[in-house]
Amino acid sequence: MIRHRFQSFAVVALAAICTTGVHADPQKDAQNKALSQRAATADAYRKLGEMILGFQLNSETYVKDFVAESDNIRTSFDGFVRGVRLGKPKWDSEMVASIEAEVTVAKVVEELKSIHQREYKGNTIKATDFDSITSYVKKDILKVVGMGAPRPDLPPGIPGGELAMPAGVTAPEPAVPAIWKQIPAQERLMAAKAAERDAQRKLVERIKGLRVTSETRVRDFVAESDRIDTEAAGMLTGAHQVGKPYYHDEELIVEVTYEVPVESVITTIKELHKRHYKGDKVSGMDVEHVTQEIKTQNFQATGMGVPRPSAIKAVAATMQMPDWVGQNVSAEGNGVPPKDAQSPAQARLMAARAAELDAKRRLGEQVMGFAIDSKTTVRDFVTQHDEINTQIMSYMTDARVVETKFDGEGTATVRVEIPAMKVWEIVHTSIKVSKF
Repeated sequence: MIRHRFQSFAVVALAAICTTGVHADPQKDAQNKALSQRAATADAYRKLGEMILGFQLNSETYVKDFVAESDNIRTSFDGFVRGVRLGKPKWDSEMVASIEAEVTVAKVVEELKSIHQREYKGNTIKATDFDSITSYVKKDILKVVGMGAPRPDLPPGIPGGELAMPAGVTAPEPAVPAIWKQIPAQERLMAAKAAERDAQRKLVERIKGLRVTSETRVRDFVAESDRIDTEAAGMLTGAHQVGKPYYHDEELIVEVTYEVPVESVITTIKELHKRHYKGDKVSGMDVEHVTQEIKTQNFQATGMGVPRPSAIKAVAATMQMPDWVGQNVSAEGNGVPPKDAQSPAQARLMAARAAELDAKRRLGEQVMGFAIDSKTTVRDFVTQHDEINTQIMSYMTDARVVETKFDGEGTATVRVEIPAMKVWEIVHTSIKVSKF
């Protein structure tokens, strides 16, 4: 009897010790909950923003193109996303938080029209174009689930800027996630460098997309896209990295944000105009007008990098990822110069743009054929999930142009490329959420 009581006491004592070991620091637990809620909130905003940006307005235009028109539009759009209603956070046993964010499609259309009326200065996108969103999106309510682990660092590019740390929470130095510890340090460094180059490329794309007049953008007065890419990148003096690289928790993706002062951007535009423009439709005064349209002190862009396929392949085997995850997927498209082009330079530019769109369409067809498991392809999966289809299509539009060629008749051939890892992240995240 005494022995039985002693054994019972020992079991209770051991349980108490184990419980104390797991929850030895209630303050730490509360801090982790606050950090994971913050990360989940950021993830929800990011997913919702990416979903809406991927909505199609017509055969060639997306909400993403509209938002890229000006920083005023971007600021208004980010503010709208940050104002979307969030549900109550939930935590699992490992302190991973999940938060729902939802908004009606009608509200999205209404807000985009309002932003268009207040801020849009061009003439290519009409207010009525936003009504077509309801034709492409086969649901009334958009819903995403943000998920976050108790990490102090947040992914860059959150609509509305970085989220503040919860009151009373001190951020320790971000740790490298477990999946990245399987990647050699040199490979991690190379992936971060690739993300830096991608961020710098996107900064150049932002400059090229700035509107100079109601009918002209920076890219329109430059004869050859490869020249503006090279020279604009070289002129981006003052560009610097914001914060530290963000390594995703469960996918081999690292993101880096770069920032450049607006003054440097304006200087770059002036130099490009001076060196390349041969026409008379865009004056120096028009370029000066760009300064008045920019309502921010800095331009930002977030780039993405992944380890080389050989490094991913070794990890994918242990993480039950599909074989295609470690690939860089590419496709080529063709475009012919339009007959009504006003100059040979404009004809080349328009042919290259048509070829790029064709290449991205073909790239999307390839991705849709990827196998998720023995019975399901990406196409099968997105057929049942409109929001996933939207995110993947949005990602396709951001594919990197790696080569542009012209034949003797001016027909353009463009090759675009993406890391397939990002496609897997979109699909895998949805699978995890559906099981949650």
